[in-house]
Amino acid sequence: MSSVERFKEIITQIPFDHGDLKVVNRKEYQHLFEELFDIYKNSSSLEKSSINEFVQNDIDLSYKFVHWIPPYLESDPKRYVIYRLTSASIRNGKPDFRDDLLELVHLWDFLEEKGLNAQEIFEEAINISGSFLFDQIMDPKRREELRF
Repeated sequence: MSSVERFKEIITQIPFDHGDLKVVNRKEYQHLFEELFDIYKNSSSLEKSSINEFVQNDIDLSYKFVHWIPPYLESDPKRYVIYRLTSASIRNGKPDFRDDLLELVHLWDFLEEKGLNAQEIFEEAINISGSFLFDQIMDPKRREELRF
């Protein structure tokens, strides 16, 4: 089974319910999300493109990535942010790029508050898979404009 097929198989196993947005955060799905991110990280550019297209063409798949909150906010802030940045890359502005821009600025500030090098961590995420959104966040002037 190719990595793209495996990704599709896993993401479709995770339920999504517009009436219960937290359903994706059940503990039993955590290992599935982590496998999704490992697959994505280790995929070729062509495979990543196929995964992106698959997720972006199904709003519920995009929402799964929007609403999954990695459980590492306090225990491993860098890992938490890498997962959120990778999620933004996979979705690439879907379902709403404006929300993504605000989240990315928040993540940048969060890293700085934790004493971590935001520039370095964002560059690491860009190396996994870039998004047009990252260019705006990497620009200090634009990042400041997005803060409010």
